[in-house]
Amino acid sequence: MSTLEAQNLRQVLNGTTVLDGISLRVGPGEIVGLVGPNGAGKSTLVRAMLGQAPPESGRVMLDGRDIGGMSARERSRLVAYVPQRTPDGFPVSVFDTCLLGRTPYMGMSPGAHDIALVERMLEKLNLSKLAFRTLDGLSGGERQRVILARALSQQTPLIVLDEPTSALDIGNQLFTLRFLAAQARERGVGILVAIHDLALAARFSTRIVLLHKGKLIAEGPWRHALTRETIRATYGVNAEFGELNGAPVIAPFEMERSDVA
Repeated sequence: MSTLEAQNLRQVLNGTTVLDGISLRVGPGEIVGLVGPNGAGKSTLVRAMLGQAPPESGRVMLDGRDIGGMSARERSRLVAYVPQRTPDGFPVSVFDTCLLGRTPYMGMSPGAHDIALVERMLEKLNLSKLAFRTLDGLSGGERQRVILARALSQQTPLIVLDEPTSALDIGNQLFTLRFLAAQARERGVGILVAIHDLALAARFSTRIVLLHKGKLIAEGPWRHALTRETIRATYGVNAEFGELNGAPVIAPFEMERSDVA
């Protein structure tokens, strides 16, 4: 199985250090939840992990090889990507969009296996009824689910996702994260997911990585990484913790004036 590893990444943009010595590893069958406030460096780290934004120093290793030395086709057979935003004005059918996920394996045209795989993925993600609608005719949440289906159609051993539930309603958020958890559990897929909702991150992640101002603040099981102290230091709020039907609950509260002073 495949692994994706960042080694001491440092990146400076417009004079600001956005990644400061970040190291992390995504292995088979685990879900690494990448959390942190706006501007923490999550999206920059995601792009670096994909080989899209080479760091000033450090390196990203994909199956023991420097990702910068791999071709796009090689990378696409090992790691799939779900971006934070889907493009507007994209007049391509849902089916053909998902078929793009098979590009690393296809010749001039898709084979029967590629078509059958996309059909199966659309069915699993409850998207079959949208198959022949164009992407620009869908809602933001529907487009986000289609881009997830495209990534899963690549059948890669690793998936990197940047806020994959940001446009989804709460039902589809849970459905999506449960589906990803099943991919990790049943197929051994390694998953790195940047996500804002701390409760969802805690519920579905094997391990949490907390970033703040380009630095890795905490890493480990959610109870270790997400504490009152780390949340207060990074988000500037207080938090209370609980559990409901076995699922973690993290409730943020504004700090009192005495806390701020």
